[in-house]
Amino acid sequence: MVSTQKKSQVDKLYNLFKEKSNFVLVKIDKTSHQNLESLRKVLRKSNSSFKVIKNSLFEKAIYRAALGKPKLNELKKKFFPLKETSAIITFDNDWSTGIKLFNEFIQKEKTLSYKFSLLDSSLYDETQTEKIAKLPSRGELVAKLIGSIKSPMSKFVYALKFNTNKFVYILQTKSKGVSN
Repeated sequence: MVSTQKKSQVDKLYNLFKEKSNFVLVKIDKTSHQNLESLRKVLRKSNSSFKVIKNSLFEKAIYRAALGKPKLNELKKKFFPLKETSAIITFDNDWSTGIKLFNEFIQKEKTLSYKFSLLDSSLYDETQTEKIAKLPSRGELVAKLIGSIKSPMSKFVYALKFNTNKFVYILQTKSKGVSN
């Protein structure tokens, strides 16, 4: 007999997949409750959510959500059945800041690790997810691009001013030496 509580949890996970298409499944092995709460607090900064889940209920929600979604069917084939204790991190449209915050957190907390992720309709295993998490965010890349575009111009302007600045400096030192 199916428990109504379990059925409602599967429904919540199913609705979560409908609302947020970007998520990471993580392994939480012997992680303390305090650390999980601090992780939730860190992830809230990027509009991400962290939820401990039961593997069997997650699998049932994926089976239900996979009807007509090829990436979720691929996920079933590659990663099911799930083992070890799991949690899911869901992201808004901009998942890069959330996954970066999680990656920084797991550098300190070694009991957490990646299982797999579904980001922008692409499926990644744990090593690929970790590589993605280490990449700079979109904002950082834009700032670096603007900086690299601006840098040659500012150096060129400095080079054009250099001789006149040097000439003015020499005149100033000469005028101070003459007046003394």
